[in-house]
Amino acid sequence: MQRIKISVLGAGRMGQELIRAVAANPELQLGAVWSRRRPSANAGTAAGSAAVSGDLEAVLAACDVAVDFTLPAATPRVLESVGRSGKPLVCGVSGLGEDIMARMRATSSSVPLFYDRNMSFGVAVLSDLVRRAGASLGPEFVAEIRETHHVHKVDAPSGTALKLGEALAEIRQQDFGSVFRYDESQPGRRTSPDDIVFTVRREGENPGEHAVVFQSEAEELQLVHKVRHRRVFAIGALRAARWLLQQQPGLYGMRDLAAGGNTGHGR
Repeated sequence: MQRIKISVLGAGRMGQELIRAVAANPELQLGAVWSRRRPSANAGTAAGSAAVSGDLEAVLAACDVAVDFTLPAATPRVLESVGRSGKPLVCGVSGLGEDIMARMRATSSSVPLFYDRNMSFGVAVLSDLVRRAGASLGPEFVAEIRETHHVHKVDAPSGTALKLGEALAEIRQQDFGSVFRYDESQPGRRTSPDDIVFTVRREGENPGEHAVVFQSEAEELQLVHKVRHRRVFAIGALRAARWLLQQQPGLYGMRDLAAGGNTGHGR
């Protein structure tokens, strides 16, 4: 059986986790790594003889599908190169602005792209549960989204927290920008019962915890997801990469993968 060649873009914490996950999967082969320096420790050993290069075009040429966990500043260049090469791309970069998302949608008209701010299947299920709860609970329930991550995480609230808030606002037929409330100096501050309040904590090496809390005067419902190891994101991204190879050009996400759909949802 011919193995699927995966190129990993970035050799940071998630990039190294991806390299180890590819090495552990007999159906996959590491094509190349886009990085200025070779991954450290056991990730470098897992990379084996695969090329580690700052030449993005060469790295893409070495794979069937690329997986990107770099930084938002690199995403425009990645999209440009993917558009030229035609190689499918799984992107898990958090903190992308609307201008970059517009470029991603444009690129997906000719190349299969998979984008999600969280590659965990557990979070995909959590998003569906949030929608169900938001549709079922009445206006007497106010909503709060609590998230905790490691001290190295820069963006706040996390991309996953925002994703959950957007899912809730969508099912409630609200404009997310109008109900989004995050005040670092006053955690939990609420100006209206419609607000979706975000509370953020950064501590230790926590790989990620998210809780969506619905409260009324009489009761409270919490939907919680905890990551034990960031390997879960690598496993999800590689599953998405294998699935994406069977898809037509379009923009896909975890909802499509979980549902087994074959058309992008046009985000």
